[in-house]
Amino acid sequence: MSKLKILFTYLKFRYRHFPTREKLEAYQQKKLKKHLAFVTEKSEFYQKYAGHELNDFPIIDKGIMMDNFDKINTVGISKDEALEFAVNAERTREFDSKLKNITVGLSSGTSHSRGAFLVEKTETEKWAGFVLAKFLPHGILGTYRVAFFMRANSNLYESVGSKNIQFEFYDIYADMDKNIEKLGKLGADILVAQPSALLMIANALDEKKIDIHPETVISIAEVLEKEDEQRIKKSFGLEVIHQVYQCTEGCLAATCKCGTLHLNEDIVFIEKEYIDDQRFVPIITDFERTSQPIIRYRLNDILAERKIPCPCGSVHTALEKIEGREDDVFIFNGKDKDIKIFPDFIRRCILFAGNIRDYRIVQQIDGNIVIYSDIDDKMKDKVVNEFKKLAEDNHFELPEIRFEKYTYDKNRKLKRVERLI
Repeated sequence: MSKLKILFTYLKFRYRHFPTREKLEAYQQKKLKKHLAFVTEKSEFYQKYAGHELNDFPIIDKGIMMDNFDKINTVGISKDEALEFAVNAERTREFDSKLKNITVGLSSGTSHSRGAFLVEKTETEKWAGFVLAKFLPHGILGTYRVAFFMRANSNLYESVGSKNIQFEFYDIYADMDKNIEKLGKLGADILVAQPSALLMIANALDEKKIDIHPETVISIAEVLEKEDEQRIKKSFGLEVIHQVYQCTEGCLAATCKCGTLHLNEDIVFIEKEYIDDQRFVPIITDFERTSQPIIRYRLNDILAERKIPCPCGSVHTALEKIEGREDDVFIFNGKDKDIKIFPDFIRRCILFAGNIRDYRIVQQIDGNIVIYSDIDDKMKDKVVNEFKKLAEDNHFELPEIRFEKYTYDKNRKLKRVERLI
């Protein structure tokens, strides 16, 4: 790991500023041209697109990526050996090794289909510099203790460590009570975790089980619901809970000083497939990924664009929220057609009913709804009434709703709203 290259990347992203949207887009086009020239030379899958514009490249998804893994990547690693290597790391919980000097990770995500990702040394250095530029509150010369809660550790994450930046990895598959106890003893200046883990730590703070005062809290890996964000803010005494919208396909968005998520359009080009006048599905092209090129990769996420300019003044696209997966749009029987309801409207049925802390709403394969929450009969009636209003307003037939005890499975990402397929 070249600390000099990390420092160079840090300085570039820490102080780069695009005064206008036009300047940003001109930069993107320059980066695209250079990157596509490299990819069409090095990747067998993309060779036939040499000299073509981005629009001529195929839109791919996770399935296409994995079906063509051997031909897409530029480092000569097969899908079988990548998956075998990554699965072994997950089983042994040892994440330090590399395959042919390449970091290999396993992705199951929220789409339930297994995939692998590759990151080579230069990409790791750029990633580390970018992360440091975005989230160190006092710059790279400050001293920080970083607590990182994650499903799987990786030398990709630990690459941000240095003499003045101490990195402590917490395995969320381990006993969370012991993790929180350890966190209470070591403390942290920067805390990085999924919302589900942050909520557990917040509860420990509220119950006076630990006493920590991180200056920066960063939410990763799961959708951070607004109500959960408010709970975490209150427990930690912070005005802003930062977020990183990152998947195996790239680091797509990060919060500014105002707490608004902005697309990282200086490292990724994002085409927007609009669903309505605010919501869109992102199709991403990553300028920096060379070992496993990400070209016109269609995610399964629904993002909501912010209509009011962010006070920070950034020309990067601002997001109102990450709404969830396309797969988690609920589908109901209407009079003449199926009626689709976005996850945000499903969440509101809980929000409008009252103060419900922990819940999950799942639409079963048969179309019926199961609500997992430890609430009394009176609150259940309020929730059902909100769903009745939603059905009346959107002209669909309300299916059976039943309630079950709330449970949280730490072996999978927390999803407040989910549709089973």
